[in-house]
Amino acid sequence: MEEFFKKTFYGSTVGEWLMALFIILATVILGRLIYWFFTKIVRLFTARTKTKLDDIIIDKIEEPIVAALVIGGTWYGLSILHFAPATLKQLEGFISLAIILNVAWLIVRTIDALIEEYLAPMVQKSDSSLDDAILPIARRGFSLVIWVVAVVIGLNNAGYDVATVLAGLGIGGLALAIGARTTIMNIFGGLTVLINQPFKIGDRIVIDDYDGYVQSIGLSITRIKLFLDNHIVTIPNRVFADKEVVNITEAKGIKTDFYLHIPVDTEPEKVQKILNYMKTLAIEDPHLNPDCKATVKGLNDYSLILWYIFYTVPGAPYWDVRSEVCISIMQYTRNLGVSIATRHNQGFLPEWEEVLQPKPKKEKMLEEDDDEF
Repeated sequence: MEEFFKKTFYGSTVGEWLMALFIILATVILGRLIYWFFTKIVRLFTARTKTKLDDIIIDKIEEPIVAALVIGGTWYGLSILHFAPATLKQLEGFISLAIILNVAWLIVRTIDALIEEYLAPMVQKSDSSLDDAILPIARRGFSLVIWVVAVVIGLNNAGYDVATVLAGLGIGGLALAIGARTTIMNIFGGLTVLINQPFKIGDRIVIDDYDGYVQSIGLSITRIKLFLDNHIVTIPNRVFADKEVVNITEAKGIKTDFYLHIPVDTEPEKVQKILNYMKTLAIEDPHLNPDCKATVKGLNDYSLILWYIFYTVPGAPYWDVRSEVCISIMQYTRNLGVSIATRHNQGFLPEWEEVLQPKPKKEKMLEEDDDEF
């Protein structure tokens, strides 16, 4: 057995290989125990404190500390083995890169948690909507910068020529930019939205056939929640540079067109009373904008058409208000003794009823036999 442990493989004995594997396995187990200690013991103490800062720090440093322990144990286990100088140098470079990436991971996790806990609530309380849109982009940008710097430093410490790598990335980036021009157009579109602010988060907008509320504004896409069915639609930001965007929130309110058909022989005094009632509704109802339009739109072959345009103020229950206003106008019209004109009441049948009417059967004409002798 002793001879077996003294056998050499790749410059190290079997005993040294087993010892290295044992050290690496032991550090992994120790890391797992430390993680359990943080989650079960340390958090009990931090939960009793008044501040949340210690809870955030403990929560974010647990995994990086365990990772650092595993990296250190792996390097210590490999150090007892005998490698060629070139191989040892490469291993040292990999370990150095892993340590730097682990530190970057710790920084990103901690800063992101602090932003979520302290900065994000301040942004939500502010009156400006620009910071609401910029904060998510700034968080992603900060993380990207940290990772890029960590990778560059790690590659440099690992012995790679960073200038050569960056030059290769530049050529590859140019090719990638040509192939990903759509993504680049979306990013420029997102910057245009953030700078010009045609809309902000929470606004109701209409673009193409989509009508909904803006949920989020990203660097390449914008999500809106449709007004009618609450579906979430993702729109590429380049669309906003080519299409007209209607911002309903910036208007007086949500517009409604209401048409009332009354008989053509209705007394002018009653017509004026109905129009005045429509205007009074907009003034007295707190859910309506006082600026409304009530007028006679015109005549057709069976009715006098009254046209009422009103606006439901933002935040009001649109569907309920719309129904209440329309029903109120119809009730007032009925109490006034004015009926609602229809084609059927005037002796006309709707087109669908005309279709259903049985058509008269054509009588079969009998040919007379004129061939008489």
